[in-house]
Amino acid sequence: MKVFGFLCAFLAVAMLLVPIISTARDKPSGTTATSAVYQTAPDTGTSAPSAGSEAAESIRVFLSASKTVSEIEFTEYIVGCVAAEMPAAYHEEALKAQAAACCTNAVRMKLHNTGNPEISGADISDDSSTHQGYMSEEKRRERWGESFEQYEQKLRKCVSAVSDKIITFNGEAITAAFHAISSGTTENAAEYWGSNIDYLQSVKSNGDELSPNYKTTVTVTAEQFTAMMCDAFGDMQFPENSSEWIGECVKSPAGTVKSITINGKVLTGRELRSAFALRSAAFTLTEKERLLTFDVIGYGHGVGMSQYGADFMARQGSTWEDIIKHYYTGVEISKA
Repeated sequence: MKVFGFLCAFLAVAMLLVPIISTARDKPSGTTATSAVYQTAPDTGTSAPSAGSEAAESIRVFLSASKTVSEIEFTEYIVGCVAAEMPAAYHEEALKAQAAACCTNAVRMKLHNTGNPEISGADISDDSSTHQGYMSEEKRRERWGESFEQYEQKLRKCVSAVSDKIITFNGEAITAAFHAISSGTTENAAEYWGSNIDYLQSVKSNGDELSPNYKTTVTVTAEQFTAMMCDAFGDMQFPENSSEWIGECVKSPAGTVKSITINGKVLTGRELRSAFALRSAAFTLTEKERLLTFDVIGYGHGVGMSQYGADFMARQGSTWEDIIKHYYTGVEISKA
């Protein structure tokens, strides 16, 4: 099935997509969601595919497990992306929004393909800590078991419903960042990546607080804490009194830790998230009786579409278009 035209007049530099962390791959426990797409700041200069140009039938995907490149029919690829990135039990309108996001990201990456040697010249990687996940039909059968036919038909229906659509901003395909669960407010791209992106602004995300995975806790002993800090940041000398280790913490309005001082060293929340395998960089760190506890809210980088919030919106009657335009500020849904 022809889906999108990829060849157009504008080819820009490749996106800077370096993974920051693969902690639990940004997925809620017990689901198939990975939601870690674009963990580093994306660029903003890709043109949308031009209407009427020859549509692409396939996309070259770097399979990170086998380190091989597979050319996959485009619709099959998007079905596999949605299966990997969002629980199939979610509402159809949320799944359609996810499919539109995955399509847009695939289009953007194919337009930017400059033969990246890190992914053997493929258009995109299936590593969700850098690009976006993909699950083959074989893996879907294994994951869903007796529910395979039900979920497969559901996802194919949702992908088909948005197959001729792409999310654009000022005529250009966006980087459709998404994550599993926000803090209740999505994060401004500038707060997390350091660069403002007009369509990745902070918005309210109702319903996220209802997720059973909204709050998580990580507790380590003082000895474990110092060992993990030294492993992540080099040799550090900690005073005996652990109550003195935690200093000033600065957070964004959405709750992401922008900076926190540990034993005199200023670190970002993203750095501590990586070091301690936290589900997000929105946390509070406390010390009591030589135990250090991270109270974490949300799951993922918090930028763009909250998948749990998308499902909540859908169950309240929102369409996939409503969801897209809520989470991506000022975008249009364009016909390919």
